[in-house]
Amino acid sequence: MEPSSLTSAQPSKSSSPFPVNPQNQIRPLYLLPLHATLNSPKGFGSPPKKNKKTKKSKSSGDDNEEEEEEEEEEEEENEAEAGVIPEVVTNRMISRMGFTVGIPLLVGLLFFPFFYYLKVGLKIDVPTWVPFIVSFIFFGTALLGVSYGIVSSSWDPLREGSVLGWNEAQKNWPVFWQSIWGGGSRKK
Repeated sequence: MEPSSLTSAQPSKSSSPFPVNPQNQIRPLYLLPLHATLNSPKGFGSPPKKNKKTKKSKSSGDDNEEEEEEEEEEEEENEAEAGVIPEVVTNRMISRMGFTVGIPLLVGLLFFPFFYYLKVGLKIDVPTWVPFIVSFIFFGTALLGVSYGIVSSSWDPLREGSVLGWNEAQKNWPVFWQSIWGGGSRKK
């Protein structure tokens, strides 16, 4: 082999076994929707406004303007916090849902080995519809437990509420249904 042939070798256009884009750009199509999502995230609401606080020299005429600006900032903060559930209330809801979903779900799951033991161990002929009905009842109760866990917790951050939450549920059910059915008719 000649040494000049190794150094002067130019890559041929057919050197790659894979098809190459004319602009030598790799743009997989499955990444385009993800890129579009990350490019301009919108979320569920308008982003909170960032307030720039500047210090001005105080004079007698500027005092009223500063007070008005502070009031406007407080109103904006209150509007932003109006739709936020306090962390204390969220923790209450999650703990309620843990019980109202977990207990029926656990009982429903424990019935499967119980029916297996009845059929195989004790040789009792259990109709197949019985485990289906029992699991349907307990899993349905667990599904309803999600809503009851949310509604039965006290939505007031300062008040703990009762153990079963029946009084809170009676107060919160109308608000819950109104938020679901009347959610589209908010004033903007």
